[in-house]
Amino acid sequence: MPTAFDDRERAAIRERLLAAAVDALGRGGLGAASVAELAAAASIAKGSFYLFYDSKEELFMDALEGIERDYRAIFEAAPALPGTAFERVHAAFQAAFAKVTSDPAVTSMDGRTLERLTRALPPERVARHVEADAAAMATIAAAWSAAGLLGPGVGAAELAGAGYAVFLMSTGLRNLPEGPRAATVAVVALGLALALAGTEGAIGEGSDERGGRRDSDTLRRYSDTRRHEERRTR
Repeated sequence: MPTAFDDRERAAIRERLLAAAVDALGRGGLGAASVAELAAAASIAKGSFYLFYDSKEELFMDALEGIERDYRAIFEAAPALPGTAFERVHAAFQAAFAKVTSDPAVTSMDGRTLERLTRALPPERVARHVEADAAAMATIAAAWSAAGLLGPGVGAAELAGAGYAVFLMSTGLRNLPEGPRAATVAVVALGLALALAGTEGAIGEGSDERGGRRDSDTLRRYSDTRRHEERRTR
């Protein structure tokens, strides 16, 4: 019979289960650990696992949502960064790429993992995830808009699309050599920043002279980096 736990024990066990799930994602996805192995990693019996989750997929969905919260925190911090709108948006996407290309739980994820979760979980759980994700991105978009980070006609849908693009690209980037991977990240981060902040933010139009000069310097540094990468990979 499963052991009863008090509130403090339950919180600690849940944290250990989530950590075990994140570790499994980094080692190959849902198939990298069984319920018994996840329970053992959390120092509980297999039967006690079901006091916390109805299925392994429920646990993995919670773990995935934790990864997504950490990922969104990068975008939540963007309005407080120094620099012009373009610089802040560009820095946010550079940081986002740094996270998704260095986090094993993200780089090991692929479409099959997400499809398996979607098929295994109750429809209402999937719907709740989608709704919460959309609400979080809408909140971030409102903050970005208030801070002047989004160009004309750019809103929550475009920001969410850009965020998903970075997240999903991580699975392809892992197979590229270092040179092409760095060049791809540089191009896409710049392109997303231009698409969201607008060309005015990139070249300093409509901003003060100092801000325009900083943005021009950013673009020039990017061009220099691209030329260096091209010479290095030839």
